[in-house]
Formats: sequence, C-alpha cells, structure tokens
Amino acid sequence: MNKEKLKEKVSSKIDNDKAIKFLGSLVRLPSENGQPTLAQELILQKMEELGLNIDKFSGNTAGVEDYADYCPLNEGEKVDERAYNLVGIKSGKGQGKSLMLFAHIDTETCESADIASVYDLKRVNNRLYGHGIADDKSGMATIMLAVEAVLKETDLDGDLIVMSVLGKRGGSAGTLSAIAKGYKADGGIYLHPAETGHGYTEVKIYSMGTVDFSVTIKGSEGRENDELDNSEVNAIKKGSMVVEAMSDWDKARRERILFTEGTYAGTPKTKLNISTAEAGIKVGRDPMTYTIKSRLYFGEEETIYSVLEELKDYFHKRFAGDDWLSVNPPEIEILNLRATPAMVSKDSDIVRTIEKNISSVNGVESFIYQYHGASDIRHPIVYGNTPTAGIGPLCGGLYGADWTEWVDEKEFVDGIKMLASIIIDWCLTDK
Repeated sequence: MNKEKLKEKVSSKIDNDKAIKFLGSLVRLPSENGQPTLAQELILQKMEELGLNIDKFSGNTAGVEDYADYCPLNEGEKVDERAYNLVGIKSGKGQGKSLMLFAHIDTETCESADIASVYDLKRVNNRLYGHGIADDKSGMATIMLAVEAVLKETDLDGDLIVMSVLGKRGGSAGTLSAIAKGYKADGGIYLHPAETGHGYTEVKIYSMGTVDFSVTIKGSEGRENDELDNSEVNAIKKGSMVVEAMSDWDKARRERILFTEGTYAGTPKTKLNISTAEAGIKVGRDPMTYTIKSRLYFGEEETIYSVLEELKDYFHKRFAGDDWLSVNPPEIEILNLRATPAMVSKDSDIVRTIEKNISSVNGVESFIYQYHGASDIRHPIVYGNTPTAGIGPLCGGLYGADWTEWVDEKEFVDGIKMLASIIIDWCLTDK
C-alpha cells in the first residue's frame, strides 16, 4: 500500500467520539504544575498498549543546572517526587527518518470552587471545554491518538519517539531534562494549541530568546542624625531615570532588530516588558532601594548574557554624567525564566512535511510563522540538533479572570488526522 492510500485508511478509522472521550479522560485526571501527574498514568497505559519501549524518569532538574535554558523554580516551589516524565520509543524496522513528538502533561493550578465541573469535559458549539484542555492535554491526546491510529495499520521504518513531559514553570524538569538524557531525532513536532488564534494556519518555527531580570537602584540616607543634611538620595527618583533609560534602550533596539524574511505575525523580534517596579528598604521616608522587574525578548545572534551586558553598557554611558548613578550603577540580576533563541527554517523538511499534511486535511495553503517567547521547540533545536516546529488547534480561555479553557472540536480531530499523515510521510520510506 502506498503512503497516500495508507493515510486515507488511517484517517477513515479515526473515530471522533472515541477521540473526544480519550481527551475527556485526560482532562478528568488532575496533573497540576508540580503535583503528582495522575493524567500521566493514562498516557503510560496507552504507551504500554502500543508496545512502546518506555523510559519513566523524575521531574527534578538534576543534570540540567548548567544549561543556559535552566529555569529554577520560584522560591518555595517544588516538583513532587511523584510527578514524572515519560518517553516512549517505537523502533523502526528499516532506514526511515526518526520523528520526535512531544507535549506537556501538567496544567496550571485549578482555583475554581466548582472543581467537579471544571474537570468534566463539555462540548458546546464546536468547542471542547475543560481545565488544562488547551494547555496542553489536547496536544498530548493528539499525539497518542495519532500514534495509535498509525501503529494499528503499519510498522514504521524510522524510529518514533513520544514524550509526555512536565513543561509549566520550572520547565527544565520536562523537555530540557528529556533532551539532556540524549533523546533526539531527524525531526521534531511540539503539539500545543495556538493561543494566538491562528489554529493550524500557524506553524511555530521561531522561539525568541527570553530572560526575566531585575534592575536594582540604590539610594542613600545621607549623613546620619543630621537634620539639616540634604545629601540623601531617593532611590525611586533615580529609579524613574533608569525606567526611562530602559524604555529608550528598548525603542532603539526595536527599530534596529527586525525580522527580515518570512510571513510573521508581527515584525519586532526584540521587546522589553517592564512588569513591576517597587521600593524596598527605607530609612525614615526615604527608600534606599528600588527594584524594576522586566522580561526581555530578543532574537538570534544574541544570548541572555550578551543582551544584559549591552544594557549594562548602556547604563554606563547614559549615566556617565550623573554623580550618583555613575558611582552606584544599577545592579542587574537574572531571575528564573531564561531561554535561548532558536529557529528552524520554513523551508526545512519537517516544516514542509507539516504544511503539506495540514493542507491535505483542511485545505490551508498560506501559513503564518509566529514568533513565540520561550517555546519548547527550542530545547530539541539547541540541545538535541533536532529541527523542530510547533502546531496545534485553535484554542482560547487561557487568560483572564475565568480561565475557561477550550479547543476547537473540529481542529482537534483534524489534528489527529494531520499528525497521523505526518508520521506516515516521515517515518516510512518510499516504496
């Protein structure tokens, strides 16, 4: 049987209701960030049924602390020892190309008072609702159902690597840990719904460099117990000067560093977000410290350390004439989130194979190459030499007060068919 006939056969046997029932089972089993991943037990069971060679390993970050993308947990947070990663491998029988499929199984913490309702999948107006359904249980369900559909009909020539990992805050415990163990392939696909509203018209090929950092400005109380002394330095006043300097630095970078090719949803590939700024220690009414917390997105040819060194140099030049800041420059500290920029070409084999099979299933011809901050596609690219792109169905409800997650029902089912066809194209040799 040739590939196209095999795709038609596999697609015809994908049952919508059974697929949604499996997704509902994943949603019903909690797997909140850092907690025991009960939903992972269902993935483990499915991997065993499919005869995959399984590697089950800890969710701690041992062994990845020296990676540039290592993201330590926030103070007081920890990953429960019962939360674990899964990698399942189906070895190929010939010389076909290997494919890595991955998604994260853990979700945000559920804070709804109506727990039973939140964990019960609902179908409303072609949308599937449930906690964690868009972030990222529908991605994991798509992988398992597509792999199952293909393996029921054929053996593969190339190896198939399936990863269900921990990927929320402290994501070093998931995808990065798996890649650090040596898992890699000729191509990789990250299955995660498209928060941008583009659905399968979007192919994630660019993960921006990302770093959270703080800038602390010191003040001075002046001469102690001297009521007539006016030499004190208000840290907030100096801090406002630093905020203005950071904004000017960011504006200049955004005008200088732009995407130069491709159909991207937007043009800048560098951006600074100043999230908080607050006073710390005070002496009387005078703040002695003022701390600015920011997130910087940056592009290729830069690193976490190079951009912060650039900011440090900018401060040095900007405040050369300031009596206080020239002697007491702002102190920059890297915080928890850090990500190396990574990109796979839109003309690469993995992207072309993805687009070909999306087009054949739902007719999409023109694609958007969205840039993302700290997408997990970066780990296989940077540390596993695996060209990797991300796709996923239309979704919503990930932000705002209600956090009512949903994915588009048709795109969820279509995604299973697309991924099954991609597996066939990639892991089977031409006959």
